[in-house]
Amino acid sequence: MLAFPCGGLSPALASASFAIGFAAALAAWRGIRGGGGPSPNAWDILILVVFGLASLRAFLWLLYPVGDEWRVLSPNNLGDISLHLQLIRYMAAGVDFWPASPILAGAQLTYPLGVDLFNSLLLCAGVPVEKGLIWMGLLGAGLSAWALWRWGGAFALAALLFNGGLAGFLIFQTGHVADFQAELAWKNFFLTMLVTQRGLLYALPCGLFLLNAWRAEFFGSGSGIPPWVAFLLYSTMPVFSAHTFVFLSLVLACAFLVQPAQRKFLAAFVACSVLPATTALFFVTGHFSAASGLRWLPGWMQGNEMWLAYANVSGYAWLQDHSAWLFWIWNFGISLPLLLLLGWSVVRNRSREAICFAGTGLFLFLICCFVSFAPWEWDNTKFFLWAWLACAPFLWEMILKWPVPVRGLVCFLLFFSGAVSLAGGLDGRHGYKLTSRSELAVTARLLATVPLGDRIAVEPDFNNPVMLLGRPVLCGYEGHLWSHGLNYHKQWDALQIVLKHEPGWQETLKQLDAKWLYLKTTPPALIPLPQARE
Repeated sequence: MLAFPCGGLSPALASASFAIGFAAALAAWRGIRGGGGPSPNAWDILILVVFGLASLRAFLWLLYPVGDEWRVLSPNNLGDISLHLQLIRYMAAGVDFWPASPILAGAQLTYPLGVDLFNSLLLCAGVPVEKGLIWMGLLGAGLSAWALWRWGGAFALAALLFNGGLAGFLIFQTGHVADFQAELAWKNFFLTMLVTQRGLLYALPCGLFLLNAWRAEFFGSGSGIPPWVAFLLYSTMPVFSAHTFVFLSLVLACAFLVQPAQRKFLAAFVACSVLPATTALFFVTGHFSAASGLRWLPGWMQGNEMWLAYANVSGYAWLQDHSAWLFWIWNFGISLPLLLLLGWSVVRNRSREAICFAGTGLFLFLICCFVSFAPWEWDNTKFFLWAWLACAPFLWEMILKWPVPVRGLVCFLLFFSGAVSLAGGLDGRHGYKLTSRSELAVTARLLATVPLGDRIAVEPDFNNPVMLLGRPVLCGYEGHLWSHGLNYHKQWDALQIVLKHEPGWQETLKQLDAKWLYLKTTPPALIPLPQARE
């Protein structure tokens, strides 16, 4: 909010923001009533230790130097970390708010930038961006572990750490540990969501905190959480994760339907949240201009080329034949029959509490199997995550009430594949080059005299050094452009004509909405475009 009247971020604004945030946190802490919750048992401690070790491995090596290279541990993070580095440095440079898109000229930024904004404040305060990313990762992971344990104990922790289907059982055939789910739709949540989708570092612990508070408030003896704390977390959630905000809104709507005694409070709570939440959505969607990608897609990703290629080249006849229905078995394993059992139990028992949380999760899970909510259909996973976690404690409480040996076997079948994928994804032999430190240094020297707001036409690679240094470009990496719902084709086509020296490229060059052209030659070249439009 301060960045709007102040014209952007600055060290003074960062200091003021941290001071206000600390004061609000202290007030919230003093206002919370009640005890600290149940004590962890042996299983809780074991899974918390595993979660901690996985988090240390993933985030301490989130971005690390090896010789002249900057590397990332996970291939899933190559494209994602590049965008985050650009956004963090771009905002820390003091651009006007709401920022224009740094990846497409003439467009507003359509992205829930909350966590990157926090890292930009750290950068303004003097924390190097690489250290800030690691600190925020460890903090978010630690809070997520605490919130998951409070929400559903060891089972909820395992549900995020080890979600999977049947692919991991290939370890018994291959004899080696690998992320067998990497090419599937239902990937390991820890590796592909918590580590790469940085908004979840805030949205996951805060969303679970709200779910736990609402469960106690609406169906228990009270949460002890001041309403203004819940209001701030909920109404600002779109800045961090629009998917989390939608899920939380569905939970509130269901609570309004099934719990008449709470309707007056819920109506007042939502009414107070409408203006700030809508304002946040207005900005993160580019004034509601971003393409939603909403479409009817029965079967979700079962017809996706990635899955069909996986089934065809894997060499397993049971995948190549009847790949449509095997998609669900291979991806989800026994998760689907357990969710069906949970749905039947919720309907039979008619527990208002289970309907509110598990029922909302099951409904969202079912809808996501038939409707795509984003240009990239895999983004439905951001809803699947919340649907799965909402159901986790109720699966344990309502379904897995069998004798210990049977319960242990079910947990083994449910979590073994994901555990193998987690171990494979965090394997110490990994490490993927993002860029070279010398190339960044040379490019930084070239850009030293270029005004921070000038657009630069670059080759649209995800790791182009101009973008990694936080400079706004004419047209960025295509995977980011289309997944953000941006109308980029006119700019993209013009840029390709120039880069490939196609007929008429000199005239096209004069029409580019950029002031500089950067070429990754040896050495790299920066060419001014004085004829570019202002």
